Amino acid sequence: MKKTVSLIIITFLLGGCVTLSQNYRRGTEAAMAKKWDEAVVYFQKAVLDNPKSSVYRLALLRAQVSASRYHWIQGKRLAEQGKKEEARVELEKALMYDPTNQLLLKELQELTGQAVSETKKEEVKAIELPIKLQVKPEKIDLKFRQKASLKSIFEALGKHAGINILFDEQFKDIPFSIDLEGMTFEQALQSLCLATRNFYRPVDERTVIIVPDLPQKRMQYEIQAIKTFYLSNIKAEEIQASLNQMLRTSFKAPTVIIDKNLNTVTVRDTPEVVERAEKIIKLWDKPKGEVIIDLEIMEVSRMKLRQLGIDFDQFRGAIRYNQEKATEGWLNLADLSFKQKENFQLVLPTAFLQMLESDADTKIISQPRLRGVEGEKLEYVVGDQIPIPRTTWAPIAAGGISTQPITSFEYKNVGIDVKITPYIHYEDEVTLELEIQIKSLGGTGYANIPIITTREVRNVIRLKNGETNLLAGLLKDEERKTLKGIAGLKNLPLLGRLFSNEDQTIQQTDVILTITPYIIRKTPIGEKEKKPIWVGIKDTGSTLAVSEIPSRRMRESDLRMGERDVVSQLGKEVNRLYFNTTRLRMSQGRNFRIMVNIQAKDEIANMSFDVNYNSQILELKQVNMGGFVRQMGPRPSFLQNINNNAGSCTIGFTSSEAGRGKKGGGTVAVLVFQAKAPGEATLSFSGISAMGPRGGVLVFETRECQVVVR
Repeated sequence: MKKTVSLIIITFLLGGCVTLSQNYRRGTEAAMAKKWDEAVVYFQKAVLDNPKSSVYRLALLRAQVSASRYHWIQGKRLAEQGKKEEARVELEKALMYDPTNQLLLKELQELTGQAVSETKKEEVKAIELPIKLQVKPEKIDLKFRQKASLKSIFEALGKHAGINILFDEQFKDIPFSIDLEGMTFEQALQSLCLATRNFYRPVDERTVIIVPDLPQKRMQYEIQAIKTFYLSNIKAEEIQASLNQMLRTSFKAPTVIIDKNLNTVTVRDTPEVVERAEKIIKLWDKPKGEVIIDLEIMEVSRMKLRQLGIDFDQFRGAIRYNQEKATEGWLNLADLSFKQKENFQLVLPTAFLQMLESDADTKIISQPRLRGVEGEKLEYVVGDQIPIPRTTWAPIAAGGISTQPITSFEYKNVGIDVKITPYIHYEDEVTLELEIQIKSLGGTGYANIPIITTREVRNVIRLKNGETNLLAGLLKDEERKTLKGIAGLKNLPLLGRLFSNEDQTIQQTDVILTITPYIIRKTPIGEKEKKPIWVGIKDTGSTLAVSEIPSRRMRESDLRMGERDVVSQLGKEVNRLYFNTTRLRMSQGRNFRIMVNIQAKDEIANMSFDVNYNSQILELKQVNMGGFVRQMGPRPSFLQNINNNAGSCTIGFTSSEAGRGKKGGGTVAVLVFQAKAPGEATLSFSGISAMGPRGGVLVFETRECQVVVR
């Protein structure tokens, strides 16, 4: 008796140990109701009562993270509404629950004004040239109302500022008039170069050279810089092609080199282009957003089974003949007699009365919490792997007929498989690409091979931050009813129940899914990132932007008159290389032709140049010789080198008659392009090199062509 009492007490104590405390139950109820502050309080009490329980500690940690996220979201919403004090209180509560969250701490510091904005730290500084002009600080007070020599105007500027002015050998001295009153030396020099299509380059602190604004001269005189950019959030190979297109100018393409190991981009070009590249890279190299996704997956299965009636193990009777002296199935013909009843055996069907009814419920509940980066797939798999046999037959020996079975096993996942790809929008919303599979065992089939049932959901939804989406109604309702019995008798009214058996199976399965995304980090985009990057404002000078020119000090009529004089003078002497059109529209997939034309005032003995284009939009299929080249002798030399990867083509030709060239107009080459993808591409020239019959260098003006592919 004492032993029995002792066992009862031990059993009661063990049962009390595994029973969950009342605080834990209340905390669970509060968590289900999204009352995270109450849940944290109850879970803390449960942990204090039983500090060694891992169940209580994990529940407390989960509740603290959820409470921190809840107050964080509330603080963001209040801050957007301008309620800074209420937002500060919410963020402090969130930080109390999750003190190691650096992002939350930074946001709280920014709200209270204790943090330094990173935008100010990451200002793109202008590249300082190695040579700085040492000029007098006095402003210039020069007016050239009457047409004066352009060379003398430059020299007068240099004398006023104490700077030596040099001129390139191809500098054209033309009559010009301009008002340079109230400008600094660099502003006046920039204005004069802009109006006369020249540019300048400092030689030393006291010397400047004036050069015609031509592609060849740009390549010869422009100062170049090399700078390496270390990327943190994007891969270098992903931006190389785009950076090439963004930095390409009418003169040449930049040099962009990547290093996959260090994830760096190195740009070599003029200081203005390198600064522009740095601004573009900073706009692209942004951290991706992050989200936390709460899932609640529940599968409810119910199966009812009812078997009622009389079940016959055999639905037939049998009679057979059997002799007493028969051995091993052989009958003696001498003793064969059908008159004796003892030689016959009769088998009747056996009947069982069945009264079975069962009702089973199954619940599969999963509550995963996933954290991931925007645009990257999140995958959550939980379950088992079930072996499925696969049998193949192979011959025992080569050329033999007999075969032997070879059984292998293929493992199938059974459980919950969740794949989610999030995309964060700037409207504080999240788009989720869902792919959810729930697989379970549905019984066995032929040869006891497991049957796997599948519930699959594929959808794309867009939710607000913290919004919950409920997906239900994936109901499978299956009912089977089977009636077995003796033919003829089972259909009799009332009495048919005595000779039949009825099996009824009802199976219902429902899948319920709730999904809630929370944005914890967005791609940082400030007001500075929304401002445009101006292109071309520094292409006509070395150190001064066009926006800095005090145009109000310059009379527009004088500037326009000076430009007309330059055009009239250059138009008589400068050769031209241009396309037959300046703008062309083309459908995707079509082939089209563009002619490269020339207008030569001087005789040309040989010439080479590059045609640049966007290789992502256009593909150069063929280059044919033009009529201008065919007229340069019986067998003129014509070369072509197509490089669609770099988006360039080198074309060159040479006269077949030594000491003679050709001048005039005509077609140099015919380019056959294919429109690959929609977009806008620019055709331009670069690397022009031309010589006359006596070895003189020839200068060419160029013109671009815009191709729009629809």
